[in-house]
Parts: sequence; C-alpha cells; structure tokens
Amino acid sequence: MDRKKIKIGIITLHRAENYGSVLQAFALQKVLEHLNFDVEILDYHPERYTNKGKLRRLKNQSARFSNPILLFVAKMLILPSYWRKNRVFERFISQHIRLSKNKFATNEEAKRMVWNADYYCVGSDQVWNSFYNETVEPVLYLDFLPNEKRRFSYASSIGLSEIPANEKLQMQQFLSSFVSLSLREKTGVNLVKELGFSNVEQVLDPTLLLDKDQWRLYLSEKSSKKKKYILTYNLHHDKRIDDYAKRLEKKHHLPVYNISYNWHDVVRPGKLLWCPEVSEFLGWIANAEYVIADSFHSTVFSVIFHKKFVTITPEVASSRVVDFLNMLNLEERNISSVETIDVIEQSIDYEKVEKLLIGYRQKSMEYLQRSIELCQR
Repeated sequence: MDRKKIKIGIITLHRAENYGSVLQAFALQKVLEHLNFDVEILDYHPERYTNKGKLRRLKNQSARFSNPILLFVAKMLILPSYWRKNRVFERFISQHIRLSKNKFATNEEAKRMVWNADYYCVGSDQVWNSFYNETVEPVLYLDFLPNEKRRFSYASSIGLSEIPANEKLQMQQFLSSFVSLSLREKTGVNLVKELGFSNVEQVLDPTLLLDKDQWRLYLSEKSSKKKKYILTYNLHHDKRIDDYAKRLEKKHHLPVYNISYNWHDVVRPGKLLWCPEVSEFLGWIANAEYVIADSFHSTVFSVIFHKKFVTITPEVASSRVVDFLNMLNLEERNISSVETIDVIEQSIDYEKVEKLLIGYRQKSMEYLQRSIELCQR
C-alpha cells in the first residue's frame, strides 16, 4: 500500500475543553502528518461535553442548594465560564484539528456509521480512566469498529493506581483486539500487563514528541511583554498552590498570574487569566519565571520550555505526573508540602533532561512506526 495514501483515524478526548486534551490531540495529529500519513480525529462528542450535558450536570449539582437565591448566584458564576471555555476550545479545534465527517456521541451511534480509515489509534489523554470518564467507555476502545479493522494505542492513560476489579474482564476483552498497546505511564503499563498482555510499552505523551522550537511556532507572545512573573495553574483549587505562590511572591516581589477556567477565581491570589486562548496558555508558561501547578500537561510544558517549576499533585489520578517526573529524574519537583520554597528555586540541568527526552522520543517514534507496520500485516 502506498504510504502516502494510508489514512489513520484517532479517537481521543479532544472535546474535553481543557488545554491538555486539545494539545495532545493536535500533537499526535501533527506527528503522524510529519510521517506522511493522512490523519483525522474521530469526532467523538459525548453528551457530557455538550452544552446540554453541562447544563444537566449543573442541574444535578444544584440539588445542594436549598436557597433559591444561592442557586441563582451559583449559576451566574458558572455559566459565563462554560461559555468562555466552549468558545476558546471550539476556536482551537476549528483552526488546528482535522475532524472526521462522522460525529457521534455513543458507541451504538458509531456502530451505525461507515468508517473508511485504513488503521485506527486510541490516542493519549485519560481515555481509559473510568473515574474521570465516569464509566468504562467501549467507544474509547474502538469497540464500534468491525473486527477486521486494525487498531493500536498510543500513550493511552488509565490515570489510576489500580483498575477496579469489576472492570478488569471488560478491559481484557476490549484490549485483545489491538495489534499493539502502549501507555504513557509506567503504572498503566504494569496494570495492563497484570491483565495478561505481555507486549506493552511505555511511550511519551504526544505533546513531548514535539520539541521546544516546534511548540514555539504555536504560542502567543502576549505574555512576553510582562516583566518577570510567577504563574499558577490550579485545576483542583488546592490551597497549597495559592500558599506556595504567596510565599514565592513575598520573597521575590514578583507578580502572580493565575490561569483558570472560572472567572470567579478572581478572588484567589494573583491576577486572573480567565481561560486564555490555547496559544496564550503556551505563551504564559513559556515566558514565566516560575510555574506552580497541579496538572500533567502544565508539568509537561514546564519541562518543554525549561522552566523552574513545582507540581503539587492532587490525591486522585496523580500517577501520570509522578511517573513522568520520575522518568526524567525530576521527582523532587513533585511536592506535597509548602513549608519551603527552596525546591522551585533550584536550577534544573535541562541538558540532561533533553538527552533523556531524545532517547524516549526515538523509542516512542519507533513504536508508532512499528505499530503501523503491524497493522499492514
């Protein structure tokens, strides 16, 4: 088969409306295009990511409020943030993500559609995290495809320290149809091996397959006009991050900028950056003096742009951050205590980090190419 005509369909969580989700989808698309494949992201848009689904979730959460005035205030706080997120991420998707013509919300709906890619890939992000997705989703294992369709995974994430016992058999059945399996965390690799799959590889998250110079083509320099600053990205509203930033601010007399999806986070320490454009998100990290955050992809881009950073991991689904830092010998950057700010001030030998990344990048690219060769057999 002529390589230029090979079409690969990727399923991932590109509609999750967060920076990591859209950037990892974009990165895997770009990498495969660089390898001269025709690529499309299968436009899986489950209800929970639609306006209807978000409003339903808001309605369910409203049960906590017995006071109608408090309920009204809560909705007025949340709805503008829903609108802003939708606008920012829809704009990025329309400009940078090549979507399939088929758009679907469920596994059953996808089964009724015709799929014409040559091979299929379950991409990265927390596609196999049943806690995050609220269930085991057959669609994220490509269950809707006919049996003869060849499929592989690239840097899929379970995100948990263990697979719930009642989900193991179902996962085994789904994964048995793949020609090759890879995950982005060592923890995930071990969990899949425990299910009976011996040939499972750890590979880099797609965002790490592009280097600093390649990412600079897509970032906004809006923040570069600012003087030195501290950047926070606090997805889990962790007070430790705010406390750490305040201590660092007091010591160095630097302003704090806080990226948040929620406009009501204006009450938190620092100046609010309310759901900036994706290119601006990259720019704020790239130009920061210090980065304090709690997410996997903020950690990844802090490394890519050679920042002084710490990651204060949440209690749930932190294995992906821990494994990533361990593989680069940066485990001391994962902290739980804010008693000292010495860690973030210590220089990182990014020459050593880059040497490790080059090796992992080569191994990951070899896995990608080998998986496609296996699909051709």
